[in-house]
Amino acid sequence: MKKIIALIALVAVGVVGFKGWQYYQETYQGVTAYALVPDTVPEKVQTVDDSGNKIDGWSSYDYQLTFVKADGSTQQLEYELSNSDPTPLRPGAIVKAEISQKRVIEGPNEVPQDKVPAEVLKKLQ
Repeated sequence: MKKIIALIALVAVGVVGFKGWQYYQETYQGVTAYALVPDTVPEKVQTVDDSGNKIDGWSSYDYQLTFVKADGSTQQLEYELSNSDPTPLRPGAIVKAEISQKRVIEGPNEVPQDKVPAEVLKKLQ
């Protein structure tokens, strides 16, 4: 009986460990990707937290960006640029970011066209 309980506990720990590793990989392990900023600046809106409560003194620009990775694959992600006085991304600019399967991890930061890989630049334009 003790062996069965130990085996069940070991399997449960293995499943939880695997799911935790999988979540980490999907959420925090990123790759470099590039996106073309839309020509229209989104409307500046009041920033709200995850609970839907307004954050006083903060506003946001909500972007929908299509990122192109070095392997040529594309991924569309939402990006909220929030601050007490945010400056919108420059329309038509190319930005570089670290992205995971679920979110933008770092960036996006504007980069010159000559710093973008040729295959990625072709897909962006």
